[in-house]
Amino acid sequence: MTGRPMKSTAWLLAALVLAVSQLLQPTSVHAVPPSDSAYASDAQHSHVEDATSKGFQQVNMITCIMSALRADALVNDGPYTALIDFAKCDPQSRSSTENAGGAAQTTQFVTATVDSTRASNSDPMRARVWLDDPDTSGAIVHVNVSASEPPSDTNPYGEFRLDYCGRVEGDPSCVFGGFLEGSQSGIGYFEREQQQSGSGTKALRMTTSSATSGAGRLSIDDGGGQALFSFAYDANYYLRSDDAGDQCFARDAQDPGTGMSVWRYGLYDSSSGDRIERQSGFPIHYANGGETFQGYLGYWGLWLPPAALATVTTGSTIEKVDYSSASEPTRTPYTVVRAGGKLTKYTRHARTLHEIDQIKLTTFVGMEADSFFPGAAPNTQYELYWDEGAGFFRVTAQVSCGPGGCTTQALTPAQTVAASFWSMRGGIQGWSQALGGEVFVDLQNVASPVDSNAVEVTYRSQDIVYPPEMPATLYCLRDCATAASMDAFFAPGSIETSPFAAGTANNFQPTAAGSVVTYASDAANALLRDGANQPVVLGIDAETLAQYPMFRPGVRSGKLFVDLGDAECALGSGTYCEWKVNSIDVYYQWETGAESFNQFAAVKDQNDDFVTFEAPLQVNFNVPSGAAYGQYASQNIVLQYGGYGDLWGIPGVCVSHLTNQEVSCDTENARFVPSFIIPYDPVEGVASVGSQTYLVKWLEREIRLARKDVAVCDGAGLSVPVNMTLPTAQDLQDPSDSSSSIYIGVRPTVTGEPRVVHGEVKY
Repeated sequence: MTGRPMKSTAWLLAALVLAVSQLLQPTSVHAVPPSDSAYASDAQHSHVEDATSKGFQQVNMITCIMSALRADALVNDGPYTALIDFAKCDPQSRSSTENAGGAAQTTQFVTATVDSTRASNSDPMRARVWLDDPDTSGAIVHVNVSASEPPSDTNPYGEFRLDYCGRVEGDPSCVFGGFLEGSQSGIGYFEREQQQSGSGTKALRMTTSSATSGAGRLSIDDGGGQALFSFAYDANYYLRSDDAGDQCFARDAQDPGTGMSVWRYGLYDSSSGDRIERQSGFPIHYANGGETFQGYLGYWGLWLPPAALATVTTGSTIEKVDYSSASEPTRTPYTVVRAGGKLTKYTRHARTLHEIDQIKLTTFVGMEADSFFPGAAPNTQYELYWDEGAGFFRVTAQVSCGPGGCTTQALTPAQTVAASFWSMRGGIQGWSQALGGEVFVDLQNVASPVDSNAVEVTYRSQDIVYPPEMPATLYCLRDCATAASMDAFFAPGSIETSPFAAGTANNFQPTAAGSVVTYASDAANALLRDGANQPVVLGIDAETLAQYPMFRPGVRSGKLFVDLGDAECALGSGTYCEWKVNSIDVYYQWETGAESFNQFAAVKDQNDDFVTFEAPLQVNFNVPSGAAYGQYASQNIVLQYGGYGDLWGIPGVCVSHLTNQEVSCDTENARFVPSFIIPYDPVEGVASVGSQTYLVKWLEREIRLARKDVAVCDGAGLSVPVNMTLPTAQDLQDPSDSSSSIYIGVRPTVTGEPRVVHGEVKY
């Protein structure tokens, strides 16, 4: 190498990607017109998902973070700040199958300080990184990277070493630490972290014998038990061995048994091929107490580091960071308006029951479960769908929710329920991922046999309500929280059964006028007030709320509406039914909670006008026909698009992490994945809003290799290593230790705006 030090370590990312991710034989992707558009040129990435992936998650996260820091682009430019969109690097935060809730979609940046240097072309590049730990306030991950040789045909990983240590302020020890290195001999990885059950470790050693073959061992010890995997692969097959025995898989992505799931999509203009962007938010700068913080304000709320967020109140000043200038970024000041809850507007759309044939939804069944189907449990959520051919609903699973989320327990065989079961309640009040959220199937006085073309199905799009748009009065019949009812429920030692006013919890019965709950809007403070003129906001923190798993996502009301007459059960009855509200064009919902996505946050400009953001775009997708699309083939489903890479709403299934085959979601270690892939095709990969059409392109794809008989791998001559030595804690180095040869020093003070925002160099 000659000349100035190279400012390129893009090869570092490739070096960090493990050979398990190389098990996929490349497949061709044909560009389509317009050939110079983003639709044609935006990169697509695939990775292999395997039982060993659990041990590689931290490695893959490290890989993603290092790429997003762009140390390669700013060598010898001095220390700078970089922001990483943590959800894009965390395998647990994939959003394509999440619902439209703010918890799933809120942008949460991690702040890092980076100093990338290289003395000469004969010296290694060194990147010193101080990364704020997203999970622990005041904790910093210290990272040292040294890279000296790029990958090549003879050395697929190049020569590099990355060491890291996560430290909490005031504690000199590493709460977690590890290293990742690549060399001519292969890949080595080790991590140790403190857990409630003890010290957990992960260790990997992998060697390569050619560009398409190699072998390795992986050990995962979570403090409560150990899992040991050995594997080998060649150009055609992959053999994995563990306590459950041997598993053989084909490396051919075209094999009919290969499973695929996409976690990120882009949406494009069908004529120009340009990316469809949403004005969903912007990065912000916030100064308080002599410190500066970087964050994000968007449709789903305000994000700042917890210590900073706690100090932001109505009247605080934040500054929008604008990178549109070709030189230095500019700042524009805005005044904050915050409230402990927020109001969402739901706007009605309609289909027929015939048009949602086979589309799954979930609904709550109360004490009337004894007439639902034999053995049905009361006060339980069930998954079901309309079977057009049979003329009734099929109940496929029972849904159970707890601290770890919701799981489905398959009903075998599926149970049948007549549409008339719901006629006395007006219809099915439910939720469907394939229809974008809340759903109501109008089954009042339904006849038998059911004319599915005459049964209306209502679903909704949603928008955040800004204070000037808040209705003066709102009425509530079900799940109507008040300040007093929430205080009583969340009080220590409380015996209350819900945070809602008496008689309103899960109330689907006719309600007398005197029992209707009325709210008044306080637009000046972006709040709802109850009948006692108290703000309807939750007064406990996230740690306390975590003790109530059902309400960890927040406390949400039932349907709120502006005209009491819209809910009258029957004309002149003097009683009111919530199911009647499903027929009006707009209703509202109030939510409050301890997280920023449960709360209203907006800013006003110098003219005292609110700055508004675009809601996710609700698009329709006609699922192609064919076995690959299962029960959704030829159906029209609703998807939500929040911006480039964030398209979600595809219904899901569960697969085994061991066999890659579909299993019931209550199976141990089952993984939830999207049911199908939207094809990268200008004919079948099309979404629409009315007459406007958009092209869809997958960006990040998971491959689950097709399972084969073990004899196939044996016949190919594959055998797993037995005596391969794994890295140990003795191989660790601590970049935060001043006595270490790789000590990275004290974190530099950087006063300028972030130069990198998740891989994009801004200036």
